[in-house]
Amino acid sequence: MTDRAAPPATIRELSADEYGAAIPGLAALIVDAVDSGAGVNFLAGVTIEEAAGWWTERFDLVRRGVISAFVALDGEAHEGEAIVGSTILIRSTNPNSPHRAEIGKVLVLQSARRRGIGTALMDAAEARARADGRWMLMLDTVTGSAADTFYRVTGWNELGIMPNHALTPDGTPTATTFFWKDLR
Repeated sequence: MTDRAAPPATIRELSADEYGAAIPGLAALIVDAVDSGAGVNFLAGVTIEEAAGWWTERFDLVRRGVISAFVALDGEAHEGEAIVGSTILIRSTNPNSPHRAEIGKVLVLQSARRRGIGTALMDAAEARARADGRWMLMLDTVTGSAADTFYRVTGWNELGIMPNHALTPDGTPTATTFFWKDLR
């Protein structure tokens, strides 16, 4: 019998109550990402409170099942464990797109990167999308970033690049690459 490598983290889809309790850890992920230079909706100096507000604004969508939130927990899952990564699956609510969803907030703490956590989170979100009949996924990221490379390596297709679409944490305009993935 061969030993299998330990999983990089425990990936969990959160219930609405679990999501509410996880907001402080999710907020810390945003602050860590912005501090490392990632373009994830916020500028340098974002506070835990501002980041928590972003997650809190989505609580009702999680409760209604429009958003599924996934977290990566370091080591064995148990209460009070640190969140080291996240992603969300946002289902389209339009009548003409019951097959479509968006991936957002693929975040992994700087200290936990390069361990397969991002891939494990994406696998979980894609599996949930498939189970829901959502086979056309989309996302966007800063052009030329580590995330851009990650999405290409994990099978996402470039749709196009929009110049000056967002600001980097230091306030500099930057291009955004839009991606799609067909899960069929």
